[in-house]
Amino acid sequence: MMRRNRPERRVLGSLMALTLLGGMLAGCVPTEKKSGDQPGAGANKSEALQNVELRFAWWGSQGRHDRTLKAIDKFQQLHPNIKIKPEYTSFDGYWEKLSTQVAGNNAPDLMQMSVLYIKEYSDRGVLADLTPYSNKEIRIEDLNKEVISTQGTVGGKLAGLPVSDNASVLIYNKEMYQQAGVEPPKLDMTWKEYFDKAREIKSKLGDKVYGAFDMSASLEAFMYYAFSVGDTMYKGNRLGYNDQTFRNWLKMWDDARKEGIVPPAAMTASFLPLGNFDPNKDALMRGIVPIIGPQFTATFPAYENVMKDKIEMVSYPKDKNTGSVLLPAMFLSMSAKSKHPKEAAMFLDFFLNSKEAADVLEIERGLPENKKILDYLTPRFNDRDKKMVKMLDHVTNSKPGMYDGGPKGTGEVTKLFEQTVQKLQFGKSSIDEVVAEFRKEADKIFEKNN
Repeated sequence: MMRRNRPERRVLGSLMALTLLGGMLAGCVPTEKKSGDQPGAGANKSEALQNVELRFAWWGSQGRHDRTLKAIDKFQQLHPNIKIKPEYTSFDGYWEKLSTQVAGNNAPDLMQMSVLYIKEYSDRGVLADLTPYSNKEIRIEDLNKEVISTQGTVGGKLAGLPVSDNASVLIYNKEMYQQAGVEPPKLDMTWKEYFDKAREIKSKLGDKVYGAFDMSASLEAFMYYAFSVGDTMYKGNRLGYNDQTFRNWLKMWDDARKEGIVPPAAMTASFLPLGNFDPNKDALMRGIVPIIGPQFTATFPAYENVMKDKIEMVSYPKDKNTGSVLLPAMFLSMSAKSKHPKEAAMFLDFFLNSKEAADVLEIERGLPENKKILDYLTPRFNDRDKKMVKMLDHVTNSKPGMYDGGPKGTGEVTKLFEQTVQKLQFGKSSIDEVVAEFRKEADKIFEKNN
């Protein structure tokens, strides 16, 4: 596809800590080989055929769980001696569980890894270096080399293989705008237009519906806002934005809460964190708000599975620049303590490079980073898939920023951000107090970790 050769791919190389990889042999997308035909299996056939069990952990929606389980079944049919034990949950539950497992020296052999945490887990020695398996058990030549070198590689170690391309967006329920007799959001909105639209639909749909979701406690959402106004998020191993940028961010959301066009603090907290795709815990799926973000092109299928033909995507709000960013949707990583690294590498290869896996997974995790798999799937794309391609191309052509995974400790700082901003949401702190407290405590965390 054209977007592989666009200038923005070169921009992607400047990203700090994101995702995605590549690999195929002989110029075509091969099917998965039997155990005895795997590279290096001739001399060690008895070893390759030993019965082994691998644990594979991932987060996502029920649709992702169902597809992944089917892909695991396909792999096990091809490799009867390898059993994959699945471990899956929602996004927030995933990280809590993984942290506990790592602390207990019980990490899964294979794990989905976020750009937000890959540096931290790699620096802690949790993730294996996949370099020895590259273009042996794992074919990487059809994955994006820039992403591999700049995002999947941490401290010279290949810590993760990118799964799919992604762009940050807003997702909205077009039926709610139709019901209100309000024009749906434009593809590219300014922040003023965003809040004007929220105000308009709130006035039409009454007390039980709000015009937008309160994104103020999301560090990720603030990062995209900072990019849109021409600011940065990190410099070196510290926060890099101007404090006035943070004040402006907090004030526009504080004003929206006071006006009643976004939910009150207690309701907002009940829907956090975003990304669970639980119809009972998602404000968009519940019909509490008509638009939500930040979300991603890769999460569009999860919403579409529940809301069917009701939803659409638009860019994250803009200022001087677009607020949408490009990033890999996720990585796949291996535990540094896996007792069966060779077999784990074989599964990674199957997951990223085989037609058998692609037939089941399709683009539920986003548009495949493997260009041959993407080309293989393109002829079967439905309208939803084409919307994802179109939206990713639009963001790519908008001179987007690149997701900044931040220095080691960013995961802890992300939680700190939410907790600190919630003090403002609940009226416990002023804007200036939040701005000062977050910088002070975040710098302590970064100093401790770096």
